[in-house]
Amino acid sequence: MKINCNIEVVNRALPAPRKKAQRSCLAIARQSVKNNELHLLLQQTTQNKLGTKYKIDQNIEKVFTKFVNNGKATIRFKEPPHDLNIQCDSILLKSFLRTLELGLCKKLDPSVLGVSNMNPKNIVQAPKTKVTIKTKADYPVLQGFPRTTEELNIVGLERKSFDRQILKLQSLRVLNLSDNKITSLPKELSALPSLTELIVSNNSLGSGGNNKFGWMGEGNLSKTLRLLNLSGNGLTYLPNQIGKLRKLVTLNVSCNALTILPTSIGTLSSLKYLDVSHNSIDSLPGSLMKFRLESLNIAHNPEISQTRLQPFAVNFDVSSLTQLGAQKVLHYRLPYDASTIPFTLVPFLDNAAYCICGKAVVGRYNCLETSRNVSRIAKEVTASADTSVSFRCVVCSHECVKGLLFPR
Repeated sequence: MKINCNIEVVNRALPAPRKKAQRSCLAIARQSVKNNELHLLLQQTTQNKLGTKYKIDQNIEKVFTKFVNNGKATIRFKEPPHDLNIQCDSILLKSFLRTLELGLCKKLDPSVLGVSNMNPKNIVQAPKTKVTIKTKADYPVLQGFPRTTEELNIVGLERKSFDRQILKLQSLRVLNLSDNKITSLPKELSALPSLTELIVSNNSLGSGGNNKFGWMGEGNLSKTLRLLNLSGNGLTYLPNQIGKLRKLVTLNVSCNALTILPTSIGTLSSLKYLDVSHNSIDSLPGSLMKFRLESLNIAHNPEISQTRLQPFAVNFDVSSLTQLGAQKVLHYRLPYDASTIPFTLVPFLDNAAYCICGKAVVGRYNCLETSRNVSRIAKEVTASADTSVSFRCVVCSHECVKGLLFPR
């Protein structure tokens, strides 16, 4: 049994700084045909030409598997006092650790392990982690993508549908599907455990008026996604679920047909770069007013600098128990779907608005408009004209109205 992986060897007896992980191979094997004693062999690396052999029986102090679903584990040996920090495909790693467990429990048939594994060998060529498909002829229709793929670029192939083989890539960090004709993304995309950048620019996600954004719901993407590019998709609206991608740092929705932005953008506390240029947006959500962005691009939105005054008439009703409960669910970011709450309440929560103070408002709400200079919320502003723009502000209380009218 052997796996190709990234290995970091830490000698607990030395104060020396840790060395960078290297690509290598770990093998579980018996000593010889006549000697069934099991060993673990760290095969040849650039720093260790002969490899290192570790006795398994009564020599493993502990195996750390807390992050095994992310393809990470640590094997701690007694002698020598080494920690092997392993990173590879999660499925292969689980299989390897299961074999190791059987060997420790004396439940492994030694005959299934090759004696040749004990001989140091050259490392197998590292599997591909970056895949770029440039032509239709290069597309791996039958063999699929390497399971070790971390960056996948499928650009300019005029694909009309999302390839569901991508959902099997547990190590995928960057997915670039730009310049195609994709009309929707599957809800299961949210289950990818490591995706940090999703680029779907210049596609057709807004075609036919049937926008599908289920992948923005509760899932791994809400914890991992840092960059989202939806530019050039003909989008007429951006769903409130965008607020669930709470780790977003960069959001690009330029070159669409948006007229308004959801107030839930104000819940993206990590957001630093926002591009909404080349749309028909007439105002920004008031929930953005508390932000301090690095960059904001509002160019080519012709009506965004036109201030529309309206009477300041507000009426705050007594909240129902349903509203109060919904506000708490959103405040504590509790996961929900139709399997845990009545399905009629899901859109009630999904369509919540967000006050300028950051609180969720469900049901009826008061909305006021004011004008502010966006240089207050961004260090770098790109605009076609005046940087004083209209803000549409949801307010949840008289205190928020007072703060809006009389800013400090």
